[in-house]
Amino acid sequence: MGGGPAIDPETVVVGLGEEPDMLVQDFSLRHASWAVLSTIMLKLFRYDDRWRAWPELAEELPSARNGQVRRLPDGRLEQRWRLRAGVRWHDGRPVTADDALFTYELLRDTPPPYPHHLIIESIDEMFVPAEEPLTLVVRWRADQPFAHHEEWGTVLPRHLLAGAGLSELRGEHWFARSPVFHGPYRLTRWLPGEQLTVERAGPHPLGEPRLRRIDFRFFPNPAELRDAVVAGTVDVTDLTGFTAEHAAVVAEAAPHVEVRQTPSLMWEHIAVNLDDPVLADRRVREALGYAVDVDAVARVLYPGATEAARSWLPARHPAHHAGLPARPYDAGRARDLLASAGYRPDPDGRLRGPDGEPLELRLLTTRPATGSGRWVASQARPEAARLIAARLAEVGVELRLDFLPPDEAFPAIRRRKFAHLAMFAWSMGLETNGYLLWHSSKIPDDSEWYGINVGGWRSAENDRLLDLVAAAEDVEQRYALMRRQQEVWAAELPAIPLVFPGTWTTHKRALRGVRPVGVFGCYVTWNAWQWYWGDS
Repeated sequence: MGGGPAIDPETVVVGLGEEPDMLVQDFSLRHASWAVLSTIMLKLFRYDDRWRAWPELAEELPSARNGQVRRLPDGRLEQRWRLRAGVRWHDGRPVTADDALFTYELLRDTPPPYPHHLIIESIDEMFVPAEEPLTLVVRWRADQPFAHHEEWGTVLPRHLLAGAGLSELRGEHWFARSPVFHGPYRLTRWLPGEQLTVERAGPHPLGEPRLRRIDFRFFPNPAELRDAVVAGTVDVTDLTGFTAEHAAVVAEAAPHVEVRQTPSLMWEHIAVNLDDPVLADRRVREALGYAVDVDAVARVLYPGATEAARSWLPARHPAHHAGLPARPYDAGRARDLLASAGYRPDPDGRLRGPDGEPLELRLLTTRPATGSGRWVASQARPEAARLIAARLAEVGVELRLDFLPPDEAFPAIRRRKFAHLAMFAWSMGLETNGYLLWHSSKIPDDSEWYGINVGGWRSAENDRLLDLVAAAEDVEQRYALMRRQQEVWAAELPAIPLVFPGTWTTHKRALRGVRPVGVFGCYVTWNAWQWYWGDS
């Protein structure tokens, strides 16, 4: 088909490596849902391809400088969101702040679990001031200082959903499959297992959409999606599951297609259970950091360009700390650190502690599961784990491996049901500030698992810094505090950082305006209203 449109100059075909489960952001558990929703739903704000926040449904981003953020005398934080005038639901009704208030009320009255239930519970009150129908006031609880940084939901239509419970939307409610939103496109067709179509509904607040139609096609594995790209039957892709090998095939066979690897906020690492007395010793953790051959592990997990991680933020993030020490593979340094912690080799070369017991650890990670075709890392982690075990054996540490399919491994990790180590990746959004990851109040247990400090790191200095991060109203001040927190993190090493893999996307060169973001919740379609066909 060459470099032109797969269908016609008013249509773009988007190939995705998975299909949405529903089209209600607050309950969806699939990335593909967010990719589709970007075309049909406005958000208060989004992030662009340079990882900068920008207002979409809101007129501007609330801040202390513009008077829309203030600290109340009782310690609560107040935000005022002014919505853009003239935005309408796809059925013609005007969008008002009362719709946002209704969405909060709906979520508040819906029993958890759902992805952001703790954020909703952290809102003390929300209201629309009299005579200001486009202003939403949100007041956050003083005892949940992190919450206002997090994603807290979408804006749903009161006039269509009043009387419904979001628990119904998790089931067969009509809105979950054929929603009415307020974006530049509206849903017109969904053929499960095949495709989903959206068509132009009206202007985006910042401009008129150039395309009339976007067709989403779903592919069960990366190879089939790659072949569709080469054949020209899809115009742009995301959530591909592509490896460098897939990308090389496309680049060779389809020179009219741009193949791009975008830096990401996916962080592959090894979580460390700090409640274990052996791993509670920082020297042991640092030894593990030197004993793991990160470059070799990265080649197994994510063939192609990756960024070696020195902490939990990549170089592209504005709060990244560029001066943190690297820990390249160094078996000799690992042995020295273990010796300083009291471990000595026996005649067979195995390390034993002062009590004479051998140094044995367990590593939990994922193995391939049926239907996990696009999650390349889940399929490669067993090989990477065996490589890690071999390297640790060279310094006298025996590593026993436990493999579970992702849908069993991740619940176990989230609830801290791993003995010593767990290798996996977090997909983080750009609102990430470290609080949920590392504050001691966010250590999950059987009753509260929204926090993801799964290693159980407890550090008074770290908590102090993260409390300041959460309270900082100036973004540059927040980033400076996050860099200081990374210094403390790197010194304590509560987890073993591995890599930040990039995300692979493709688009035909004749399709203009495609700007991948590369982070969780921000997919290639975030600015689809700006796309248009030019010359190939």
